[in-house]
Amino acid sequence: MKLEVNWGALAVVAVCALVLTGCATENDERDSMGSHLYQPPHGTKRPPPVDAGDIALVGQDVARQILLLPPIAEAATPPLVRFNGVTSIVNPPIDTAPYTVLLRDRLLLLTREKLRFVEHTLPPYSPGGHKKQHVDIDNGDAEYQVLAEIRGQAKAPTYKVQVEFVEIGSGNILFNQTYRIAKEDEGQPSADSYTPPMAPESPGQQAPPPQPKNSGDVNENGDPNNPPPGYYDKPTTGKNYGGGVL
Repeated sequence: MKLEVNWGALAVVAVCALVLTGCATENDERDSMGSHLYQPPHGTKRPPPVDAGDIALVGQDVARQILLLPPIAEAATPPLVRFNGVTSIVNPPIDTAPYTVLLRDRLLLLTREKLRFVEHTLPPYSPGGHKKQHVDIDNGDAEYQVLAEIRGQAKAPTYKVQVEFVEIGSGNILFNQTYRIAKEDEGQPSADSYTPPMAPESPGQQAPPPQPKNSGDVNENGDPNNPPPGYYDKPTTGKNYGGGVL
C-alpha cells in the first residue's frame, strides 16, 4: 500500500509553527525592552518561561535552585545576600510590594540554614496606623544578590518574572530563570493602615433604655417609693378619722 504524502499540508503546518515561534520570541523581546537584567541577543531563540503559578511558588523554586549551586552548598559559612525587592518594567507601572513580600518570605524561610540576608527579618505586623521604622542597612558586605523583575502586559492575565542570582564581586550570573505567574492583588491597604473592626457589644453590656419622666409626686427616675425631698411636708386636706387622713 502506497501512502500519499500531502506535502502542501505539511508545509503549511511548518510555516504556522515558525510563525507562532517567531511571534512568541517577538513578544518576549518586546516585553523585555528596558530590562535591567541579562537578555539574550536580538533574534535569539528564548526558552519558554516556567509556569510557576504564583510568586510564592517562584520563591520556592529559586530557593531550591540556589541551594544546589556549588558555591552555596559547599560554603563553610553562610554568605551574605542582598535582595532589594522586585522591580517592574510593566507599563503603566504596577505595585510590586505584594510580589516583594511573598518572594522575600519564601527565600528567607527556605534558605535560612545556608544564606544570611541583609534584611534578615520581615517587618512585624502592626495594625493601627503605626509608621514604619527606617532601618539603616549596610549592603557593602553582601557577597551575592537576588534580582527579580516583572514584565508583561498590564491587561494580560499573567506576568513574567525573571530572577537572577548574581555574585557581586565578579558579576557572574549563577542562576537565571524566567517564570510565568498569576497576578497578585495590587493596591490593597497596607498593614499600617489597617484598623480592626470593633466587636459588637453583648446584650448584657448595653445601656438600659431611657425611662419616661414622671411629673408630680415621684422622682425623675419614675420610682414612686422614693419621693423627692419635702414630699411629706406638703399640707394635706381631707377628713380626719382617728388621726388618719383620707
